[in-house]
Amino acid sequence: MGLEDLIVRLRIEEDNRLSEMKSRKLQIEAKANLMERNRNTSIKRKRVDYKPKNGRAKMIKGNCYNCGKPNHMAKDCRLPKKNQAHVSEVRSVPIDLGELNLSVVVFETNLVDNLREWWIDTGATRHICSDKEMFSTYTSINGRKLFMENSATSNIVGIGNVVLKMTSGKKVTLIDVLHVPDIRTNLVSRSLIVKSGSRLVFESNKFVLTKNNHFIGK
Repeated sequence: MGLEDLIVRLRIEEDNRLSEMKSRKLQIEAKANLMERNRNTSIKRKRVDYKPKNGRAKMIKGNCYNCGKPNHMAKDCRLPKKNQAHVSEVRSVPIDLGELNLSVVVFETNLVDNLREWWIDTGATRHICSDKEMFSTYTSINGRKLFMENSATSNIVGIGNVVLKMTSGKKVTLIDVLHVPDIRTNLVSRSLIVKSGSRLVFESNKFVLTKNNHFIGK
C-alpha cells in the first residue's frame, strides 16, 4: 500500500484520540501529585522536630531518586521502592540505533491490526515496517530493541529503505526504516518527514505532502 493510501486513510480521529489521551494523562497525574503532596506534607511536618542545635531544620539538597520529590533521600522515602533496573531502562532511550539497544519510542495508541496499512505517527522517532517484502534495500541486525510507551519491547531484526508511490505518481523513499515483525501496522515518522525538508498539511481529512513548495502527493 502506498503512502498516498496511508494519507487518504489517515483519520482525524487519531489526533482527537491523542489529545484525549494527553488530557486524561494530565488529569491522572494531577490527582497523583495531589495525593503525593498531601502525603509528603505529613512527612515533612513530622521531620521538622528533628532540628540541629542551632535551631534550624537541615534541608537536603536535590530530589529523592525514588519519587523525584525534594527534601528527603531515597532511603527515607515513604513511597514503594521502584524497580531500579526498569527505571534505568526507561530513562536511557537513545536515538542512535548503532550505539544502544533501545532506539525508538512508539505510542501504543497507534498499534492496530493491519499489516499492510501505513500510518503517520507523530510520536515515533523512526519509520517502522512489519513486512520484509516492502523493503527495497535490507540489512539484518541483531540485539536491537523497539521501546514502546507501555514499557514493552519488540525485536528489531533489520533495517533498510522502503519506496512508497504517491498519488501524483512520484515516489518517496523512506530511509533507514526499521523492520519489526511484531508491530501491528507500519508507521511513518512525521518528525523525520519534516526534518527531510518536506511539509505535511492536514486538509479536508487528508494529509498533503509538499517539498520546496512543490506538490508531492496526498
